[in-house]
Amino acid sequence: MPLGSSDLDQILTDTNLDYAEYRLFICKKEAKFVHADIQDKEFEGRCSSDGSDLMEIEERFPLKCPHCNNDLVIEMIAPLEEQT
Repeated sequence: MPLGSSDLDQILTDTNLDYAEYRLFICKKEAKFVHADIQDKEFEGRCSSDGSDLMEIEERFPLKCPHCNNDLVIEMIAPLEEQT
């Protein structure tokens, strides 16, 4: 039977391959923000450039820049559909 047929014995092995869950981390060694897909099978919780451990940002918005330690300015904008 061709792929996609209604055969009950067909096994789907690609379920949820398109699912991604990105989180924001800080690489302390390089003092930078890193975003990573935690569902990726290659994600190990380490910085891709130097291999150091990543620290997940727990708060909704980080208050300080990891590089210069200055306060971050956060501006909330409305979705495009609400701006017109």
